Amino acid sequence: MKTLGLLNSHLGLILAYCVTALPLCVWMLKGFFDTVPRELEEAATLDGCNQFQVFTKVVLPLSLPAVAVTALFSFLAAWNEFLLALTFNTSNDMYTLPVGLASLISATGQAWGDFAAASILVSLPVALLFLFFQKFLIEGLAAGGVKG
Repeated sequence: MKTLGLLNSHLGLILAYCVTALPLCVWMLKGFFDTVPRELEEAATLDGCNQFQVFTKVVLPLSLPAVAVTALFSFLAAWNEFLLALTFNTSNDMYTLPVGLASLISATGQAWGDFAAASILVSLPVALLFLFFQKFLIEGLAAGGVKG
């Protein structure tokens, strides 16, 4: 990051998060895409769809629960990540929320009230995302629990 001039930059942190989250996302989606019946793709091809149309009109709508769960896991991994943000950002202006929360704890004394209030504020977007994605999470669990 130092050689590329990406320390203390949003781009450097975004690249680091993408590199760490990409293997998990690819593996999760690959496992779900493998469960989509090949016959549906072949039927769409026989109806005149090209490969892109098969993906956008058949496979992607069936895979929305998996895409939603993968997006949620990826977001949570980046939202809660501490070590990369602490390593690649040395400026107080570039701290992420977990690093900022950790900076509220000092060696001389802790402001537990401030820390608790900030922790609740940091967790609100995650709770709202879970509420928004709840439908997709339940669909994804139900689809994985039915065989046949």
